[in-house]
Amino acid sequence: MSKLRLLIAEDDEALAALLEEYLSEGEYDIFVCHRGDDALEKIKQEHFDIVLTDVVMPGADGLTVLAEVDKDPIKTLVILMTGYSGIEDALHAVEQGAYDFVSKPFQLPEIRVRLDNAARYQTLLRRFQAMSGAGLASASDVFTPLQMQGMVNQPSGIVAMRAYGRREGR
Repeated sequence: MSKLRLLIAEDDEALAALLEEYLSEGEYDIFVCHRGDDALEKIKQEHFDIVLTDVVMPGADGLTVLAEVDKDPIKTLVILMTGYSGIEDALHAVEQGAYDFVSKPFQLPEIRVRLDNAARYQTLLRRFQAMSGAGLASASDVFTPLQMQGMVNQPSGIVAMRAYGRREGR
């Protein structure tokens, strides 16, 4: 399987370098921008599977980056990071279309778990889209009941099944 394309948009250059180094050993091709407007340009030029972006950056904020990503018909998952957070901010970010939200400071393993969950969700989306293109209409046409039970027992599976239900009007 090919590596997922990850864009990190973080104005703190030390944190961006730390994230890039920590995540480079995994399953990601990593690209880094230190300004929001640079991230917007990169997103307009190339497709990314996941965007990990700070909310407060020079040039453009993370919610603007999120809005730009949402214009692309190919699904990109966005995880927002911020040092200025409360539960209201997290809820607002998810309502705006973010896949996830993380408060700074965070532990590096927490970021890896969130990205790995996003990667699994991205795989589920692609599998479902491929099967939908084959004339299949629902998750039960794609996954066996045992597979669906296994997904629901995982945090990322719950998110995936909820997203599927929302999209299908269930």
